Amino acid sequence: MWALLQMTSLGLRPQPFTSSQRGPASPIGISRLQCARPKRLALARASAAKEAEPLPSASTAKEAVERGLAAFEAGDPAAALQLFLRAQQLQPDGDEARAAAYNAACAHTRLRQWQPAVDTIKRAVNEYDLKLTVALNDPDLEALRERREWLEALSDMRGGINEQQYVRLRSEAKAPFRLTRIIFLGGLAVGAALGLFIITSRLVAALQGGEGAPDLQETAQNFGINAAALGVLGFFVYRDLSSQNKDQQVILREEALGRLQVSLGGERVLPLAAFRGTTRPVIIAGTRTQLSRALAGAEPFQEALRERGVSVVPVQLAGEDAGEKLRQLKAEFAGGGGSSSKGFGSSGGGGGDKAAAAAAPAAAAGLTSKDRKWQLKAFDESEWQQWLAEQKQAAGITAETVYVQVQLDGTVRASGAGIPPWAQFVDDLPELSSVRTKFTDGIGR
Repeated sequence: MWALLQMTSLGLRPQPFTSSQRGPASPIGISRLQCARPKRLALARASAAKEAEPLPSASTAKEAVERGLAAFEAGDPAAALQLFLRAQQLQPDGDEARAAAYNAACAHTRLRQWQPAVDTIKRAVNEYDLKLTVALNDPDLEALRERREWLEALSDMRGGINEQQYVRLRSEAKAPFRLTRIIFLGGLAVGAALGLFIITSRLVAALQGGEGAPDLQETAQNFGINAAALGVLGFFVYRDLSSQNKDQQVILREEALGRLQVSLGGERVLPLAAFRGTTRPVIIAGTRTQLSRALAGAEPFQEALRERGVSVVPVQLAGEDAGEKLRQLKAEFAGGGGSSSKGFGSSGGGGGDKAAAAAAPAAAAGLTSKDRKWQLKAFDESEWQQWLAEQKQAAGITAETVYVQVQLDGTVRASGAGIPPWAQFVDDLPELSSVRTKFTDGIGR
């Protein structure tokens, strides 16, 4: 957490989380100092009696901020948060309010209170003139920056970029000369249209004849030239505009894909965008049986695929198909003899349980944004199913089982019906350590 305070009237040293020495009176600015890390976990687990003690009262916003920083340093973000909130109620000046709000957001983050942390950062940026770059570079907010709440709030912060601007920039980067062509050819088309309007009036006068009427043949020739020019220019402008709109729709779907979340076990949930630069996700959608077959088909190539950063995200589109259920029941009856479980107990043959275990998406525990895991579990499958339905419609795919292969930069490389072509992925995708990856797969975008 950045203390956001220099040697000022708040009485903080130019070291974070210290407040015992007063500095000279000077305008308060945003410090670039990194806050001290909370002490070992043992300090955060103080005795129950100590935790139950009431927080020391603070009579000024400066005092509340100082005590909040000390509490955060001692590994007690809950107490620090209360003090930072208290500081905001004590009529702080602009610098004190900025410090209290920002440090409150850091305390919210440490407590895994994501939405309050985002709301507080937003207020610090928009109302108290906090530079967004401070929050973007603060390592204490790294966990918050991985969250979908943060990604969605960036467009509402001063200095951030909204989705429409980002999509337009990505579209222009994909075809850097397209906008120039649209402007240039569009200007020529407008000129041709004005010329055609003028020549049309002259053509009417030439057709009417009479004294002083323009030459009919020359006027008709000029009319034809301008009409042809307008048609050709209009075609190229329309083609570029259509291409631009198509690219923007693709980018919008890719950004929507990046906001879809994966569950990593416990309460840890990250958007797929957090894996950009380290992982090439392959999304597989289908019934449980189809997912099981797709994952089984990847087993011979798993080591090579992991060297290429591939992770699979199985998404079950429908319940277990009737054929698989019938096979499981037959296996249970054959293995369990006269079992009274009627095929639904755990004492039957193990074939059905093994098939279900192989098909079920397994949560990868302890995954961070820089880890590479083989299998990721889709969080809120209804969102994934909706995105897949839109992707299938855009790609013209009607099959139930589909796959989508995503690049390191979050762009969709390929999609198709049926089981993913794992062998082809091994042939086409370079290893993460390859020079080809660095130049062709969007790392660092």
